[in-house]
Amino acid sequence: MSDQSKIRHIILAPIPAYGHTRPLCALAGRLAAQGNTVITLLMAPNYLQPAKSDIIAQFPPGHEALGRIRIVSLFDSADTNMFTLMPKALEHYPAAYETLHRGSPIKCAKTGTEFAAVPTPAAVILDVFALPQLHATRAVSGTKIPVFMFLATNAGTIIRLFCPKSMGGRGDFGAWIDAEAVRVGKTADEIGDEFFKHSDGTIVKIPGIPEMYDHETFPQISFDMPIAALNRGAYDMLMACDGIFLNTLPAYDGESLIAFKDWVRQSLKKPVYAVGPLLPPGYGKEQISTSDSPQDVELKSFLDAMRSKYGDKSALFISFGTVFWPKRDDQLEVLVDTLIEKQFPFVLCHPSPFATVPDALLEKIKTSGIAMATAWAPQQYILSHPVTGWFLTHCGHGGVFEALARGVPMICWPFEADQPIGAAILSQNLNVAFHLMEVRTGKGLQQLYSGKVPQGTDASMRAEFKEVIDNCRGTVGNEKRKNAKKMQAEFSKAWAAGGSSLLALNEFFARHLLA
Repeated sequence: MSDQSKIRHIILAPIPAYGHTRPLCALAGRLAAQGNTVITLLMAPNYLQPAKSDIIAQFPPGHEALGRIRIVSLFDSADTNMFTLMPKALEHYPAAYETLHRGSPIKCAKTGTEFAAVPTPAAVILDVFALPQLHATRAVSGTKIPVFMFLATNAGTIIRLFCPKSMGGRGDFGAWIDAEAVRVGKTADEIGDEFFKHSDGTIVKIPGIPEMYDHETFPQISFDMPIAALNRGAYDMLMACDGIFLNTLPAYDGESLIAFKDWVRQSLKKPVYAVGPLLPPGYGKEQISTSDSPQDVELKSFLDAMRSKYGDKSALFISFGTVFWPKRDDQLEVLVDTLIEKQFPFVLCHPSPFATVPDALLEKIKTSGIAMATAWAPQQYILSHPVTGWFLTHCGHGGVFEALARGVPMICWPFEADQPIGAAILSQNLNVAFHLMEVRTGKGLQQLYSGKVPQGTDASMRAEFKEVIDNCRGTVGNEKRKNAKKMQAEFSKAWAAGGSSLLALNEFFARHLLA
């Protein structure tokens, strides 16, 4: 890096949520692999160490590109709550960006490490929910330095959020919210939350996505969040940015991806770069290792023991991600009871700050002989372990891609956001998953487009769990596993020579950084 004039400096700034941070770390690795490219990751301190581990996983030991990726914590804090960390990340970004724009050294607030001066950034890649950072970037460098929006979700959900009503989207919902707020004398936030939670049985028709009623797009609400404000910021981000990075690929999103890219190019005159799956190179083929911490050693011992007793592909991994969690404790209790009754080994991971696992249930899991519960687990390691046959997931996009890249079929338990559309893609388009219906709550218990009417009772959940478990072990499950293996092969092609994601990344460099 002695010739500063040849260095291309790119800033990436994830929000403090692991599902958003992890794919951006993988993108950082892919960008740095191009050579003569320095990456600065600006982030909150809570995922500093996991980010370092994810970056290391992108390269062979000692690879020179590792020295060109700088991970900088914007501030120091022991807090782990995403919703309190986000404002702090927004607060500290402007000064950090101004420092980097000046070409000055920058210090990590968490570790005290000072990183040497590098040239002014050539591009900035920000999370979809980072509109204030975009404004701060433009306040310093205007439109001279391109700013790209990063989305780690399926294309169908993006269409639903941002595209015209003719495509099954919500159109310019912000303008409607403002006008309605004035008309009825409420605040925009009040109107906005009502807007996003409203349903009247309208059929949602999105290119490439199975049709569903509007209430099926939020089958259960896990917790209250400022959904209108977040989505308005994301819409404004789409309108203001210079291009979009998507963690997806044609083999997964098909018609939806084509429709979104066409709309963006024709209506917004912006490029779209589909660069998924954003995972460590070789992840789909190589055995993933884990740490030698006592917790990971215990997990490995458990998985190995289950494999010895029950065989390969016999266990279930359960995780609702780092944020979501079922509101009804009885749902989890029924699931655990059914799995133990059916002697289906499982690992329950519950990292969400909203997770509630009663002590009695933890004790039941511990004494069952076939189960383990943990507040944090190395998900990629578990999904790559030979004993893991199924993944019960809320359908967070990152976890879905980690499973498909390993050929692991799924059981879908979606809540809201991009998860319901993701579940439809997995269970209907790709046929790599079962889709639980009896776990729905609230409006989710209305009649489905399929004609089914979920009951949501303990008895109906237990019956569905038993049916799904039996199908996992039968011909239906075998068919879904075969389809998941086909997707695994497609995922492995995306970053190979001539693959769709490698071509997209090369197009980005040629268009924006090589002129």
